[in-house]
Amino acid sequence: MEKLPRRRKGHWPAPAMFIVGVILAVMAFAGGVLQVSTAAIQAAGPDGSNAQGILHLPLVSGGGGPPLGTSHAGRFDTYEGSKTCNACHLQEAKEVHSSLHYQWRAPAPYVPGLSTGGKLGAINDFCGYADINWLGILTNLDGQPTDGGCATCHAGMGARPESEQTTAQLANIDCLICHSDTYKRKVVNDSGTFKLAPAPERMSVPLLQGITDIGEPSKASCLNCHLSSGGGPNNKRGDLEPAHVDPSRNLDVHMASEANGGAGLVCQDCHTTQEHKIAGRGSDMRGTDLDVPVQCVNCHSPTPHDSNDINKHTTKVECSACHIPTFARETSTDMYRDFQYVEEVPVRRLYEPKITRGAHVIPQYRWFNGTSTFYEFGDPVTYQSNGRVLMSGPLGDVNDPNSKLFAFKYHTATQAIEPIQNRILPLKMGILFQDGDVDRAIREGAKAVGWDLPQNYEFIATDRWLSINHEVAPEEQALRCDACHANTSTRLDWPALGYTPKNTRNDKPLCESCHEPEEQDWSNYFYSVHDKHVKDKGIACFECHNFER
Repeated sequence: MEKLPRRRKGHWPAPAMFIVGVILAVMAFAGGVLQVSTAAIQAAGPDGSNAQGILHLPLVSGGGGPPLGTSHAGRFDTYEGSKTCNACHLQEAKEVHSSLHYQWRAPAPYVPGLSTGGKLGAINDFCGYADINWLGILTNLDGQPTDGGCATCHAGMGARPESEQTTAQLANIDCLICHSDTYKRKVVNDSGTFKLAPAPERMSVPLLQGITDIGEPSKASCLNCHLSSGGGPNNKRGDLEPAHVDPSRNLDVHMASEANGGAGLVCQDCHTTQEHKIAGRGSDMRGTDLDVPVQCVNCHSPTPHDSNDINKHTTKVECSACHIPTFARETSTDMYRDFQYVEEVPVRRLYEPKITRGAHVIPQYRWFNGTSTFYEFGDPVTYQSNGRVLMSGPLGDVNDPNSKLFAFKYHTATQAIEPIQNRILPLKMGILFQDGDVDRAIREGAKAVGWDLPQNYEFIATDRWLSINHEVAPEEQALRCDACHANTSTRLDWPALGYTPKNTRNDKPLCESCHEPEEQDWSNYFYSVHDKHVKDKGIACFECHNFER
């Protein structure tokens, strides 16, 4: 630890010494102990106060406990975001400032037709449009103030991110939201401007300990935001649950500790980092922070099984398809969100759109080549063949050599639309959460982005595909062949995946193009018909299907 400058004899002002002496005497009488911050007194003015008129005397512990042993004890006693840290860590602040976690926008190399993208400027089917729902204080149904706004999970201190690295922007980063597990924060109203500030009443330790207990990000610090995306535990992703802080082997064999029988991995083992940029992109994320693949073969062989028949699958089937048999195994997840109606949330004592939840959800499967498509805010909607508007979906198909079958959460919603321009409408979510007034939330949301509603608004059906990557089950729980290939299996939608056989071949019904009808037991179609033609006779896929393998 760096040594603080030695104070010259007689340098402390008499008023400050008098105040210190009185407070120490009172605390000693009461059985408490105070540690006077040398740095604070050095910074004090002639009257013993700092620029805010406060003499900092942070409490160490009651009853004569030992001094703090935290990593940054004695270096500072107040925390104002990266403004506090920049004297030593300015380069790190610049790195964070340019990251996706701060900018909420990044290059989008895996979204055709889009150069950059992120949360800002985009609308979704969970919390809506962040640009007009940044930060605020709501009043819940008990009349109590509660934090509101998307920026409660932004890596800043309340100001919106800007591209230029100004002094103000570099002082706006909240280092501790990632680097201290014991630090907590809250929204405050600073003369009409909403900001984020330390919340000692929410911390399990004294404030000084919380702001100086600094280290590498832990699973808990990552999950602090990511498991509550979509407004609640496991709402959005489906595969990040509160139990992941210390999961069992059955929930997640990778993230479970070695003591729990797992691999003991932390987030950064897969989501590698460089200069505060983090690898990994879900299929429904526009921006790429660090363009380094996060994939199973980073650690595992591409042919890891004892069976050659199973190893053949790995060229076209992503590991998650077999090794995550279900998701939301301990905490249910949001499967359908209806913005026409609201319901009360007992824990938060606020309203939210009506949500239908699911637990132990069987994934749906789609081809994915690593690129995605999105609905872009302000564009006219395009309806799919299922009558829904696609908010985000994977690109790829059975004939794409770069595609594999991935496991997905399939989320649906009912959202408001302006029927003239056919644009999905943003809502002022604070109005919906606080008052439950859907109509006013829609109208105020349209007004906030300068849109009129000359013919009122309507509601449409939307859907989204979210890749499932966590909650890998133990080996013994991986899917067996019959889960997909038995006649009674409904796990895979074979026609949707492009596996439907041809109806004809050489101008004849498919089977009759080669031979007369045969009297055999075809009750188990895959194992009998498929194996007979592929394994026994070596017939190529394209002879019976519209694809080649």
